[in-house]
Amino acid sequence: MLLLVVIYAAFIGLGLPDTVLGAVWPLMQRDLMAPLSAAGLLSIIVSVGTIVSSLWTPALLRLMGTGKLVFISIALTAVASFGYGFSTTFWMMCLFAVPMGIGAGAIDVAMNNFAAIYLESKHTSWLHASWGVGACLGPALFSISVVTGVGWRGAYDMVALLLAVIAAMMLITLPIWKKTEKRGESQQVSAVKDISLRSALKVPGMKLSFWVFFFYSSLEISTSLWCGTYLVARGFEPEIGAIAVSLMFASVMIGRILSGFFAIKFTDMRLVHAGIAIVVLGCLVLVLPLPLWFTPVCICLLGLGCAPVYPSLIHATPARFGEELSGRAISIQMAGSYVGSILMPPAFGLVAIKTSVIVWPVALALFVGCLLLCVCLLDYVTRKKLHNAFATERIKDILHQVEAMAEQRRRLRKERRRERRKNKLKQARIKRKLDRQ
Repeated sequence: MLLLVVIYAAFIGLGLPDTVLGAVWPLMQRDLMAPLSAAGLLSIIVSVGTIVSSLWTPALLRLMGTGKLVFISIALTAVASFGYGFSTTFWMMCLFAVPMGIGAGAIDVAMNNFAAIYLESKHTSWLHASWGVGACLGPALFSISVVTGVGWRGAYDMVALLLAVIAAMMLITLPIWKKTEKRGESQQVSAVKDISLRSALKVPGMKLSFWVFFFYSSLEISTSLWCGTYLVARGFEPEIGAIAVSLMFASVMIGRILSGFFAIKFTDMRLVHAGIAIVVLGCLVLVLPLPLWFTPVCICLLGLGCAPVYPSLIHATPARFGEELSGRAISIQMAGSYVGSILMPPAFGLVAIKTSVIVWPVALALFVGCLLLCVCLLDYVTRKKLHNAFATERIKDILHQVEAMAEQRRRLRKERRRERRKNKLKQARIKRKLDRQ
């Protein structure tokens, strides 16, 4: 239970810095006298650092283990957040953006790999929902810092403090992390196999998994980035567009909480296919000549559809490639995700300049179509391993249920014996009382 609490806290910490920059940039840009477009450069530096870090994480996991690596990475992001608040020039911000990206990439791969191997599917969904909690807390901390008069620097100081607390929790629980991973190794579970990136890409389905996450991130980030602009182009007020962006993130978070409950009864791939079907429905409704008020509803549908796809794909990784390759596979998937989030939303921006932002639903349909194609191909390539893994998981569930039923029967027998003993003692007391009378 303590380890679960720390893991959830780590995912909240992962989401904390991600949304602060967008909230504080108007004030930060003025104080640092940086160009308005400089926020894009900071985002690119963080993303590139994250990609490089995610590809190196499997080797680091093999050397240090999950607990120690996540502790160091969270401490690194805490230092970077403090550095953001301390910076007096934009170039200092760029310098601290490097450890921010490196720390975030290592946390993402290490935590997702640990969750996919050692935790149930429901926890993977809820962990990614807790990332949304952290993403929502970031702008809220900025609002608090502005109200209290400490400005945007105070927001980063609070983020750094919270990350330091999470790092301390990680440090305290390091023995539990080691114990859990040693128990996995004793059951012939090796979290990371010593395999190079080139060799890993030769594994059937590994390249396809890169493209699956590439198109998924293209879909999700394009939705969050352009849905507000699209609504304004359709005739809504800018305030409604901003609310739609918030509703989209809220839909993703709520959808992941709900998908955690559905994961108890359904396999990962059923949740993935269901999510993609909801996204397809949202895209279809967007292009139909329906009343204008349907458009924000479609944005919520897109968020709900995206919700189960990412965590379910992550949790299915050990089933597809084996637990010994899951660390390397997740690092490749994370790289695909970050590359997609860097390249495709700006690419659509160029298309929108040449045509119109009204073609945004067409771009979404293209992304979701490519995602569905890659998922189907990946399912076909890895179908045998998936079926064996899901069959094994089902057998374990049945054995667990049988064991639970047997335990319940043992408990009932004990209660009955206890009741019989009580009745005998009661009857003996009554008999002695009658004898005395």
